[in-house]
Amino acid sequence: MKQINYRLYVIVVGCGRIGLEVATHLSDTGFDMTIVEKSPDALSALPENYGGFTIIGDATERDVLKRAKAEKADLLIATTGDDPTNYFVSLIGSKIFGITNVISLVRSKENVTLFENSGIRVISPINLAIETFQRSILEGVEPAAGDDK
Repeated sequence: MKQINYRLYVIVVGCGRIGLEVATHLSDTGFDMTIVEKSPDALSALPENYGGFTIIGDATERDVLKRAKAEKADLLIATTGDDPTNYFVSLIGSKIFGITNVISLVRSKENVTLFENSGIRVISPINLAIETFQRSILEGVEPAAGDDK
C-alpha cells in the first residue's frame, strides 16, 4: 500500500473488528493515529506494523481523550459496538475538545437522525447494506414497458 503523509491526526475509539481495520488502514496510509480502547486484549489484535499510539481507557471519560491529545485531533472516529457510547464520545470530542470532523458508527437505524442532528457524520451498517442490496438488485434490471421511472 502506498503511504502518504496526510499530516492529519486521527483518534479512533474502539478496537473491535471495524475500529481495528479503520485504524490499521489509516496508519498504513500515513495518518498520525491513536486508538483508544478499554480492553488491553483488543489492542493485542493490532498488526506489528501499526504505526500509531494506543491508549487503554474509557473514551467517555474526558481525561482519557485528553491523554489522547483530543485537542489536537483533526478527526475523531467512534467505532464501538454501542450507540450511546459512540454518541457520548462524539459529543465530548466535538463540544469539549472542538474536533470539527467527527464520524460515528451507528448500529441502530433509529439513532441515525439523533447523531446527524448533533452534527456527527454517520456510518450506518444497516443503511449501507440496504443501499448496496438495492443497487445490486436494480443493476441490469430494465424498467417495465410504459414505465417512465
